[in-house]
Parts: sequence; C-alpha cells; structure tokens
Amino acid sequence: MYSREFPSRVMRYSNGEVSEAAGYYWYRPQEGGAGYLMRVDHNGQCVTDPETGGYVYATEYKTFSVAACNPLLPIMVVDQDPLADATAGWELLRIFHPRDNRLGLSQVVTLESPMGDGGAPVRYVAGKSPSWMPSLLPRTYRSPGRDPPESRGLGGELPIILGLMALTSRKDPNGNESTNQLFLDRNMWRHNEWRNNDAPKGYPDTAQDDPCVFLAKVFLDPQNPAATAESLAWFEWQTPVVRESSAQPSGSR
Repeated sequence: MYSREFPSRVMRYSNGEVSEAAGYYWYRPQEGGAGYLMRVDHNGQCVTDPETGGYVYATEYKTFSVAACNPLLPIMVVDQDPLADATAGWELLRIFHPRDNRLGLSQVVTLESPMGDGGAPVRYVAGKSPSWMPSLLPRTYRSPGRDPPESRGLGGELPIILGLMALTSRKDPNGNESTNQLFLDRNMWRHNEWRNNDAPKGYPDTAQDDPCVFLAKVFLDPQNPAATAESLAWFEWQTPVVRESSAQPSGSR
C-alpha cells in the first residue's frame, strides 16, 4: 500500500541544464488512476487542441519507480507506476557492463532492458572509483575485481538514474521541495556531471522505516522536435548520462 503522491515540478533537461518546464502540469485525476503531463496556459487552465477538442499532453517515453527499502537491502526498481498499476514485478537493480568502446561504463538495467553486447547484468559497477558513488549507488555496488577499468560514467535506463538522483535529497514526509531544490536551485546534475559526492539522504534510516519510492517519468518534449524516442535511447545506451567528475570522492573504489 502506497501513501499519497507529492509531485515535483516538471523539469526539462536541455543543453546540459535542468530548468523548470513552464506550461506543463502533472495531473492525476484520482488516486489509483494513471497520470498525465498536461499543457496549461498562463492561467493554469489545460490547453485544448483546436482540431480535436481534446486536452494537449506530452507523450510518455518511459516510466520507472525506484525504491530504497532499508539500509540493508539493494535498490529495487519496477517499470510501472505503483499508484496506477499492480506492481508485482519489483526487481533488484542490476548493472550491465557494455563492451567495445564503452568499457568501464555502468548501465542501470532490469532483465528486460535493451542491453547490447556484454555479459549478464550484475550487481556491481563496471569501473573503479566512480565519482558518483556513494551518492547515486551505495558502496555495496563497487567493483569486486582486482584491476577493473577506469569508470567511464553511469548510463542505462534514464528514469532509474533520475530516481537515484532524487533519493539523494533529504526526506520530507509532507512534500517534495527538496527534490526541486536539488535539480533547480542547487544544479546537482549539470552538463551530464553529478555534483554531489555525499551519501544519499533519502534512504530509510532503519529496517523498520517505510521504504522511500520515487516515480520517475520521462516524456518527449513537444517544444523540442529533436527530443525523439530514438535520441533518448541513444542518450541512455550510447553515452554516459552521468559522466565522471574531475573531483573524485575518496574511498569509493
């Protein structure tokens, strides 16, 4: 059973910058129903299509829910909306290690993800000393190899990465302003660099506390014709969504 939802502001990532996507509103008509990213006018009223008379909303690209269950368990993920779907398919977060020219890149995946050439997904990162550990992934995911390649960043399922980012913000039982501040005010994700080396603050403190779950949805941008499903897939699987930072944290090997 999930408690109520606290939506963040709608955000846009363009040219390496996160900004508020003015003119869009996350709308869920009733608890237990599907939600939509609606276009709204300057008065906050939903915009209608003059040809069809229907509301204008953004096309969804992908959905994932990301859960930190307790300090002793790995991250859990599911490609569903827990408030709209029967979520029976929660999986442990896995890491895929692509080969060839992407050696050292860690891609967050589920067993159904469109992985390319490489071995089976595992529960440890591909490279050594990633700059985004322990902020985005706990140290339990560090590489066990004696001489792993240099880390080349974090890629894979974009909504999962966004959920991991959101889990770094402080817990707030009454809202989601800390997530807004994380992305919009503090600019922690900028030019594909994650600028936070601290351990996440959104995990439950004890095994007795309720899990913390973030629903992350990615939509095609109606105002950016270049934001296609194909371009987003290339961003996820051919590049690091989070590149390595020049400021390396200590003790993350």
